[in-house]
Amino acid sequence: MSTTTTRLSTATSSVTSSLATSARFKTFAIVFSLTAPVVYVLSELLSLPLFTYHPATNRFDLGWAPGRSGEGPAMYWYGWVATMLIACTVLGWLGTLLPEGVTKKLPLALIWILPIVALVPLAWALMPFWTKG
Repeated sequence: MSTTTTRLSTATSSVTSSLATSARFKTFAIVFSLTAPVVYVLSELLSLPLFTYHPATNRFDLGWAPGRSGEGPAMYWYGWVATMLIACTVLGWLGTLLPEGVTKKLPLALIWILPIVALVPLAWALMPFWTKG
């Protein structure tokens, strides 16, 4: 019985480690990480949420919809995150189709630099919330 358990755990660990060491998964993760801040900022600045949530009435609208009078503010953040997740998943999958030589040339420092740079336009877009007098 212990050999069966050992074999199952060995088989499970080899499947798990093969995904983590897969060149395609690495490419997907890198492309997803590089495109996420860019897609999020663009969807926020261009007002492109996948949907709008109205929490007071528990209502969803496709795309951007203004808040209605007497119903409180509309929430776009969930729609921006959904837009970013779908777009970056597609872009990450497309990145796995690229030759491995192309993906090895991507500088990994951009994974840290792009989110930091993305804070500048996001802070600028949110400035009216903390500068109202």
